Amino acid sequence: MTIEITGIEGFPLVKEGDDLSSIIERALNDNDISLEDDDILVVAETVVSKAEGNYVKVDDVEVQPDAVTMSKISGKDAKECQIILDESDEIVRCQKGLIITQTHHGFVCANSGIDNSNCEAGYVTPLPVNPDKSARIIKKYLDESFDCEVGVIISDTHGRAWRIGAIGVAVGISGMHPCTDLRGSVDLYGNTLRSTVEATADELASAASLVMGQSDEGICVTLIRGYDLSEIRCAVDESSITEIIRDKSSDAFR
Repeated sequence: MTIEITGIEGFPLVKEGDDLSSIIERALNDNDISLEDDDILVVAETVVSKAEGNYVKVDDVEVQPDAVTMSKISGKDAKECQIILDESDEIVRCQKGLIITQTHHGFVCANSGIDNSNCEAGYVTPLPVNPDKSARIIKKYLDESFDCEVGVIISDTHGRAWRIGAIGVAVGISGMHPCTDLRGSVDLYGNTLRSTVEATADELASAASLVMGQSDEGICVTLIRGYDLSEIRCAVDESSITEIIRDKSSDAFR
């Protein structure tokens, strides 16, 4: 299998109210790219939130007592702590320099996924309100525009509890299930796999993040071509990123 990952260059700065799907289409055309069946578009969550108007002006945030307490413990700015609280369902851990939460979507991550990179000064972008819905809108538009069936992943970067460094993960999805269930298949030695479930969407998001970068690369959309989606392909509204979230009852660390 050969997989190609292409960064879509020349992508404009996105602002509230922009039609992100048509911007992606135009950028693909400008890069002389015509989408094909089973192509996968990985879109950075920041541009999705910006287009949807989901950003916060930090100076306008009203700080509540819980945020003041978190600020004293973590050393983070109280307004930042308030935004983190507003975007969370649960505070998993708060200590010096670190706040881990569970977001409204169910993701366990640092700072509720609040992003102040690639934003105007004084603003931060929370995660999209409904990343699956955002992915579906983009997929429907591109499927119709290019007369094909693609997969769409909305990506973010998350840290990992037991390793240093952040990697790309999927936070929204359409046209494909996030996991490939390998249970029941047989390995090279004839052993039946009993517990192997591959986090395919996260692996693809991580691969795409190598091209997107984390600083001033300016690549917020990538095209992955050549990956076989046959095992996880589905209709536009038949999958959700919630499929990949571990239920709290089976979480050994909470």
